[in-house]
Amino acid sequence: MVEFFKKLNVAALVRFALGGVLSSGITLGSTALLHEVGSVHERIAAAVGLLLALTVNFGVLRFFVFKGTRQPVMRQLVMFLGSSGVFRAIEYCGFLLLSQVLKVQYLLAMLATLGVSFILKFAIYELWIFRRGRESEPAGDIR
Repeated sequence: MVEFFKKLNVAALVRFALGGVLSSGITLGSTALLHEVGSVHERIAAAVGLLLALTVNFGVLRFFVFKGTRQPVMRQLVMFLGSSGVFRAIEYCGFLLLSQVLKVQYLLAMLATLGVSFILKFAIYELWIFRRGRESEPAGDIR
């Protein structure tokens, strides 16, 4: 992990932040819209908001944030979906802890949860899922 911070790809981190803004906007916007306009219970609205954001994240990460990845698409997709499921479950539990147990307003609870997960996700995605190979490595299957 120390090596990660020494070689931190600032450009990828900035792109990740932009993708995170998009994802957070989708999550917060759909959560608020469903709850405030659609009268959907806040717990259900938050879960739907998190799931909607998942639909755009893979493409943004693969083609915008971590450009030049040399992993096969299907392998990355499976790894991404697995890690996203874990992250979303953790985020939802964090949301419930803040909103239900600590009585933080639901949108602030969602915002705090997403903020904390930001750095952890970047590290996991950069080091493992969307890892870019060395120039001498073959590109691999990109189907």
